[in-house]
Amino acid sequence: MPVPKQTVDGRELNEVGSHSRHGLLEVADLLGAQSDEFTKRVFARLFVQFPDLRDAFPANMQPHRKELFMILDHAMRAIPASDDHGEVIELLGQLGRDYRKFGLVDWHYEALQGAMYGEIVRTCGPDNLDAADLALVEHTTHLVTGIMRGAAQSDPTPALRTARVIEVLRPQRDLTIVRLVAGRSMLFRAGQYVETQIPQLPGSWRPFSIAMPPNTAGHLEFHIRAVPGGWVSRTIAQETAPGDVWQFGQIHGQMRVDGNRPVTMVAGGTGLAPMKSLLMQMSISSDNPRVHLVAGAKSPGALYDSDALTALAATNPWLRVTQVTEEREDPWWMDRPAPSHRILTVRQGTVVDALSGLDLRGQQVLIAGPPDMIRAAVATAETVGAKPGRIVHDPLTA
Repeated sequence: MPVPKQTVDGRELNEVGSHSRHGLLEVADLLGAQSDEFTKRVFARLFVQFPDLRDAFPANMQPHRKELFMILDHAMRAIPASDDHGEVIELLGQLGRDYRKFGLVDWHYEALQGAMYGEIVRTCGPDNLDAADLALVEHTTHLVTGIMRGAAQSDPTPALRTARVIEVLRPQRDLTIVRLVAGRSMLFRAGQYVETQIPQLPGSWRPFSIAMPPNTAGHLEFHIRAVPGGWVSRTIAQETAPGDVWQFGQIHGQMRVDGNRPVTMVAGGTGLAPMKSLLMQMSISSDNPRVHLVAGAKSPGALYDSDALTALAATNPWLRVTQVTEEREDPWWMDRPAPSHRILTVRQGTVVDALSGLDLRGQQVLIAGPPDMIRAAVATAETVGAKPGRIVHDPLTA
């Protein structure tokens, strides 16, 4: 789908790019040295003007400050570098659609533009910016907030959705499987993830992959591993119960199987969730490319959903499953080992080790799991023949 031209006050995005080939890059470099302080002051200005807006955002603003700066920095570097700004427009549009859950409307974006402009001038120092630079910064901040606002206004889906917890399973000490029913069916694709807020921690949003394809009954399933220091995941492990109502914001993710090209899926831990969703969707049809799922865990007992994977592999000849564990034996304290994993192929090592022995030339590669694992898997996939444009993973958050 062609990207529409983006204009603010009659200026196209490309006009700002042609205004200066270097000014925005110099501004981006100056801001980068003080990125955290810069975004702190941007949000402080916004919240001074709209105190009620502060309550809609979480107490810990660090992830949101980091996200805002990352996208602003990317925009300032990409605008002068290319005439094709589709990626920048999509990133800004996604942020604008996502901010709907905090209740941002037109006048908030006007204030955000003013805060960004004012703090860029303050951070860079007025003496470092001439009249042309100031005009460039003003046009750029207008474009950035204008694209965000336009994307939010044009999104036909609800800003917030809700679903009620109907079942909570805790198959392992640190793993929780939560099943819900939405009041109205959510529009999403298999393999996507959604911004999620639980009632115990209002204002704290986390991205969770949906572990099943969409259906008309509004059923949802999430696989959540409790991580050290993870307030939300630990609270879900300890407190989530049937009857809880979860809220959902923007749906994200480009994980999908494209065409008839063979696919290798790489899942570390609960990275299995989006892969399971895709496989369940594919199992509806008999006309699928060959798929090899490589699923990893620390030890055999930490493998989960092996029964479902066994059934999928047994009934779909296009699917092969390899499970990989870093340790041969479970730790002594593991109280619920999973004997069903023995039915499937199991190797010792990491999923990255397993990838290194494959030939991925001509294949599509989908990767989900912890950020460090994704980085290592991407690098390994490229060394064994996968083209970078055919390697897909969700955005890295750490």
